[in-house]
Formats: sequence, structure tokens, C-alpha cells
Amino acid sequence: MIIVIDNKDSFTYNLIDYIKTETEKPVHVFDVDGITIEELNALDIEGIVISPGPGKPSDYPILSEIMDEYATKVPILGVCLGFQLIYEYYGGKIIHGKKPVHGHTTPLIHNEMGIFKDLPQNFKVMRYHSLMAESNSLPTLLRVTARNTEDIIMAVEHETFPIYGVQYHPESILSEYGHEQLRHFIMKVGQVNEYYV
Repeated sequence: MIIVIDNKDSFTYNLIDYIKTETEKPVHVFDVDGITIEELNALDIEGIVISPGPGKPSDYPILSEIMDEYATKVPILGVCLGFQLIYEYYGGKIIHGKKPVHGHTTPLIHNEMGIFKDLPQNFKVMRYHSLMAESNSLPTLLRVTARNTEDIIMAVEHETFPIYGVQYHPESILSEYGHEQLRHFIMKVGQVNEYYV
């Protein structure tokens, strides 16, 4: 089972639709305000997707609890707010960008690994955010996997575990290769035993 934590963003159900087209696994959606760790622990969770949403990660204490409980157990993908959660959770700083970026595409320069395997350089992704990861506070447990042409961090992954964060919206119709990136993540979900045995 893959679970999606819905942080009340208008893009969440686009993201869910994308995930459902890429997997035969059940996909269950939980409202960020209506879920507890006890409820999640009763489920057979194989992967977690943390959706975009308004505000900042600290506005949603349950998200850090989910990281505490599952970061060493199952693959996790964080999108936009979810990316910021992962960056902050491991010790990085989330700051305000020079200006809000809402509805702008940007070319992506990536490391051709993980969720970017076999994807071309400089494909375009859609951004909707006013907060961003501070480059100088990159956590030691995370590596940068993509930046844009302004050298802003656009994606990270954990050094050891299959934990991925993307600042942009792969589920936007104006983002290229969104399905492929989600497919690569779901392949990691299918390989869970490789990481945790």
C-alpha cells in the first residue's frame, strides 16, 4: 500500500491520479489534520508520498512524527511542502526566496540518478512556492540531485535510504517527465526489501 498525506493543496489529487496510473498497489489518501501514527501503524504501508500544501512544514507537526516513525522503514517522496519537510527534518534551513514563484517553469539540471534515471537534462518543471531550501545549510545526510539554472536546490535524496524530495510539482501538466519520476519512486517502493533487510 502507498499512502498519500494530503496537505490540502489543489494539486494533491493530480498527484494521486499520477501515482495510481503508475502502480497496481492500493493508494490511500489521508488528510493531514485527521491522521495519527497509531492509525498508520495499523496499515501495511510500503511507501509514503507527502503532498504539497500551504504554509511551512512546522505548521503540520504530524509530518515530523511521520518522518520519525517511517524514515528508516519505507521509501518516502516529498513534493513541494514535502520537500521542505525533508530538508528541514534533517537539519537544513527553509527560507523565503527573493520573490514568490507561482506558475513558472524552470529547466532542471540533475544528476541522472534515482528518480532522474534515464531522463534528459534541462527538462522543464513547474514551480509554485515562496519558500526554498538554503543551499548553505545542506544537511550531511542529504545530497542535492537537481538544481535549476539559478542554482536553487530543486531536489534532494537521502544518502542511505530511498527518501526523495522535489521542490517543484511533477504532477503539473506543464512539468515534463512527471510520470517517469513518479514511476522511478514507485519502483523503489517495489524494492523495499533491498533497503531494509
